[in-house]
Amino acid sequence: MNYISVPYTDRVLDIEIPEGNLVFDVEPEEAPPTADINKTLRNALEHPIGAIPLSKSINSGQKILIIADDFTRLTPSRDIIPVLLDTLNQAGIRDRDIRLIIASGAHRTMKQSEVEVKYSGTVKSRIEILIHHYKDPGELMDYGKTRHGTHILINRCIAEADFVIAVGHIIPHHPAGWSGGAKAILPGIAGEETIAQLHILGAMSSKLGEVNSVMREEMEEVAERVGLDFILNVVLNCQGEIVDAVSGHFVQAHRAGVDLSRKIYAKAIPSKSDLTISSTSPIDHDFFQGDKGIFTAGLTTRTGGEIVLVTGCLEGINPNRPELASLVGKLTNTQILNNIQRGKISDLLMASEAITLNDAKQTHQITIVSDGLTPDMCQIMGFNHLTPESLGSYIRQHLDQTPSLKVGLLRQSTSIYPIPPIG
Repeated sequence: MNYISVPYTDRVLDIEIPEGNLVFDVEPEEAPPTADINKTLRNALEHPIGAIPLSKSINSGQKILIIADDFTRLTPSRDIIPVLLDTLNQAGIRDRDIRLIIASGAHRTMKQSEVEVKYSGTVKSRIEILIHHYKDPGELMDYGKTRHGTHILINRCIAEADFVIAVGHIIPHHPAGWSGGAKAILPGIAGEETIAQLHILGAMSSKLGEVNSVMREEMEEVAERVGLDFILNVVLNCQGEIVDAVSGHFVQAHRAGVDLSRKIYAKAIPSKSDLTISSTSPIDHDFFQGDKGIFTAGLTTRTGGEIVLVTGCLEGINPNRPELASLVGKLTNTQILNNIQRGKISDLLMASEAITLNDAKQTHQITIVSDGLTPDMCQIMGFNHLTPESLGSYIRQHLDQTPSLKVGLLRQSTSIYPIPPIG
């Protein structure tokens, strides 16, 4: 017997799988962290891609806005932001002329204790940290519409700044293709309507690992329109440690960062499985985050096979959108789209999530292993439910029934980009 440990929130679940049945056990590539974080960040800032160095781009007295991500992302902001602040200081910018806004998109508002952990007391004592409220029209400015018709509503703090810098990390992302770059603007500091329209577009067109996706084009059009001047993006290893960094133009520097990230997170698999165990830890706050592991596993599991999503979801479906379960369970995608056109569904972000989940149900059986999602929630959505403690016996039953069953395991499945064999 081969014992494998499946990460789950705050512990691991030990499962027995014969070696002959385990066709892949895939996780991001082991990559050593940089020996000197500050040096790596400074080097990136001194050698921007597609842009001139910050020291030549900004002037003393200018107002600087930093856009950085929230608690749902692993970006080590408490290490990155102080280096960026020091670089700005050296260029003549005082701390009192710098503000940071947390690009939380449509996620729940961070607690002050979470802000403290994410950004450190040092950063909080140096600059003002703002929280983006995507539903507050008073915070938003109207920039017209994109070529696809997306109504551009962006936090007005960007218009109040003379120079805007986005900080984040680059990993594979569903449905944006890859995170980082212009994504800090949209959906990061966009209004509810804008975020929703973007995700509807992504639900209908974008794919994991696709660089020049329709969704990415939309984000970059908006970033150009509102004025994103510079990015500082890092590439992390599977422990969340900084491996490398890029800075510069939000397109050119981002693409260079994708090339670096691909070496860690794009992983070939030898063959598709009949059943894929998809472990989302440590990205498992709620189902809006954890369900990305379904779409990843869809690439590795044969049509008609089973995806077993192992995800804590201790905040449930989503603090802002608990109604997702009923939408997925009751309506087909055609009905969802028709109801959107008739104005019967106003929450387009929730609708986009429902569309992608309905698509997944058409091709695979889905089982959710979670303490945060109840059996009733899963049943309504058309999924099976298991407790974490019953996962091992569930897999053994499958193996007893089908001795030749091909089983695969994806670790950190919300971040990895598995590449199945052609054909």
